[in-house]
Amino acid sequence: MFEELQRVVEALARRLGRAVAVDDLDFRLLAYSAHLGEGDEWRTRVILDREAPPEALAWLRSQRLGRATGPVRLPADHDLGILPRVVVPVVYQNVRFGYLWLFDAEGSLTDEQLGLASAAAADAGAVCFRERVVSRLRTAREGELVRDLLSTDEQVRGVASAGLVEDGLFAPRGEVTVVVARPLPVDADSVDEDDRIALQAALDRVSARLGDRGSLRVVRPDHAVLVIPSASLRRSPELPEALRTSSLEWLGRSAKWRDVHVATGSPARRLDEAVTSYTQALDALRVAEAIPSFAPLVAHGALGIYALLAGQPFDQLGVYGVPAVRQLLEADRELFTTAELYLDRAGDARATAAELGLHRASVYNRVRRIEDVTELDLSDGQHRLLLHLGIKVSRLLGLV
Repeated sequence: MFEELQRVVEALARRLGRAVAVDDLDFRLLAYSAHLGEGDEWRTRVILDREAPPEALAWLRSQRLGRATGPVRLPADHDLGILPRVVVPVVYQNVRFGYLWLFDAEGSLTDEQLGLASAAAADAGAVCFRERVVSRLRTAREGELVRDLLSTDEQVRGVASAGLVEDGLFAPRGEVTVVVARPLPVDADSVDEDDRIALQAALDRVSARLGDRGSLRVVRPDHAVLVIPSASLRRSPELPEALRTSSLEWLGRSAKWRDVHVATGSPARRLDEAVTSYTQALDALRVAEAIPSFAPLVAHGALGIYALLAGQPFDQLGVYGVPAVRQLLEADRELFTTAELYLDRAGDARATAAELGLHRASVYNRVRRIEDVTELDLSDGQHRLLLHLGIKVSRLLGLV
């Protein structure tokens, strides 16, 4: 698309003898001609940054360009370093794709020249329209293959992996990592079609950072999935945060959403093993939702014992020491707090006392009470493990 747009822009610039540029609807630069004649501070910043500066964006939105149906003359704004311009909507089949820009400091553009600019804008719209059609076909094909890539069927995963590579949708570069974003509704609301479109837009924005064939993405019923080379994540560790931020922006910060949690699986050796990383990311989301201290960004590799527990069916976790935990909670919640901290600190009474603001003797007294209530011997490694697991399972199940 960009090469075709560039040809449209350069052809018009040669005919009119002045600089031409095309932006998308968010005023991000798509194509621009060589500097011909006049220029201003805004043009320089846009070319360097590929988008309009924030103060110029506010000015542009105040011009209500979304209502324009033909060329519009914009005045100068000397405070912003903006010279007079003509802007022409880039439209094709009644769909608006962006704007074509021309300098016109002297107001010298004739009706004939404006007609040429309108024709070029229509050509640019046709290019954008074709790209949208191709992009949607590519997205649909990619979505089908990524869904198969995450299948539980090994043979289906292998076929999908080969198809993604053969179709030029992904360049294999060794290990891959899966990142998952899930919006959290406040009440009983669920993720609807509009929300899924927003998640797709967030995925597209983040994956654009990785370049062509640098990522795979798909939106599932209640979450978005991004598959990337592990090396890319190491180079750009901010990608999960960027996906969360972008998701919140596209979803809109309405009362419908509590937050968006983003989880990262551990690296999988090959593309056809990405399902392992995906499953781990889903497990990490379960932990983050149950234990807020892990939210909103959670990596499977940072879950500790919860990584093991989250991989088990939740309805079967109750066998891991939960009855002993219930006994502690019914007897005295302080005993539960002390037991968790004491076991987290590997039975170090000094460290436990320091964190609780108690004397060590008080900690020893509480440990004896814990043993009496649970009928466990905390000098026995098996008993300590059972109680420690029970505490962590109880947190995962939301019992505490």
